[in-house]
Amino acid sequence: MPGYIEDRWYTKKPDAATGKKRRTARYGKGKRWRVAGIPGVRDRSFEREADAKAWLKESATDSTRGTFYDPRDGEMTLREYVEEYWWPNLRKPPGTKQSMKPRVFKHILPHVGHLSLNRIGHDEILAWQTKAERNIDVSTLATTWRHFSSIMQAAHKAKRIPANPFRDEDLKAPAVPKSKAKAWSPETVIAMRAALPARYGILLDLGIAAGLRQGEAFGFSPDDVDGDEIKVVRQVVRINSRLGFAPPKGNKERIAPCPPALARAVKEYANLFPTVEVTLPWVDPDRPNLDWEDRPLKTVRLLVTTIRTSGKSGGAMNRTYFDDHVWKPALVEAGVIPAPEVEVVRRPGRATLKRVRWRMPREEGFHVTRHTFASIVLQAGETITQLAAWLGHSDPAFTLRTYVHFMPKSGSKGLAALGAWVAPGAAGEGEVSAGSDSPQILPSARSSEGAEGVPAGQ
Repeated sequence: MPGYIEDRWYTKKPDAATGKKRRTARYGKGKRWRVAGIPGVRDRSFEREADAKAWLKESATDSTRGTFYDPRDGEMTLREYVEEYWWPNLRKPPGTKQSMKPRVFKHILPHVGHLSLNRIGHDEILAWQTKAERNIDVSTLATTWRHFSSIMQAAHKAKRIPANPFRDEDLKAPAVPKSKAKAWSPETVIAMRAALPARYGILLDLGIAAGLRQGEAFGFSPDDVDGDEIKVVRQVVRINSRLGFAPPKGNKERIAPCPPALARAVKEYANLFPTVEVTLPWVDPDRPNLDWEDRPLKTVRLLVTTIRTSGKSGGAMNRTYFDDHVWKPALVEAGVIPAPEVEVVRRPGRATLKRVRWRMPREEGFHVTRHTFASIVLQAGETITQLAAWLGHSDPAFTLRTYVHFMPKSGSKGLAALGAWVAPGAAGEGEVSAGSDSPQILPSARSSEGAEGVPAGQ
């Protein structure tokens, strides 16, 4: 067994004259017994020899098995571990890391950051959950729970703690209420198209007719169209108030459909609002911690840009501005959400401040256009496998779970066929033509009317 125990108070060899061990210079100072010589294990001292022997036996065995952890490493506080080790070395796409930051630094560390890693267990996690849920909704809490568990799992893998306390079978992550994906009716789509300024209406079409996410619609270029297909190869991302290009979500490029009506709409739009070449840093998910200034630049001919094409963003769409100054006002005009609450704050000697509080459910965000796309495709009788490919889902089962309620009611054709055997000549009764109610999602042409109705600020 590797390792040995050293007596720090007496010499190893006895005195030649007296036959007794001599006292060392450390006699009576500090702990007497020191365990050393175990590969990969720091020396440790004990007051009692029995404790030293037990430590030597256990540590040497765990070291040989590769399962050793030093309790002293777990005495570091959670805040120290996160700030000095876990967060600086976390390899996540910049956008993902940005969304994680407030959950870690505002909803975890303020409550339990002072605790040492080896003191965080079942009771401490429940106490943290009780405090955190006072300020955040259950969905945010569930996400924050996963981040906390990831931190403790990393500490376990770093051999700072013997096990991840979140793996306790008696601990359960908060259950997020299940909600169904929502799709807009044809009437709502028409109302939104009329409410959106002409400069931004094509974004609605890219979401509904091609299933593009918001960032992918912002990063769309006419050069991406190839016949009846769109090569989805980029998105515009916002990282710490700066814009950049990045691969689609999950670093998954894909092929999306491009119906003829959408292709015509893109051409007509480009005649009204010429495309602009925009140069932005390329955010590579495989190099998440690269300094912003060191990221390579990429130039793309974007279809939709802001009015102001000068500046660092080059005219690329900023989702924060688009959501608050374009999308939400259009939702109000279309009757989808109520008008916002506006608070006027008067500041002596300074400009009056207006605080706008929108009452927009998350389900009415731009992503609803993607759900509407899925609804139209499934109502037309397309397969889940094809829809998953168009949406960029790696698992068609996920697509099925998300959109099963959009699928036409099964059984109608079977019922009609069975009925024909009971009442000959009734075949075909009750049959439903899949896709017969699918709305015309794109106008046949666009006019320049309304082109001046663009919100100020872009």
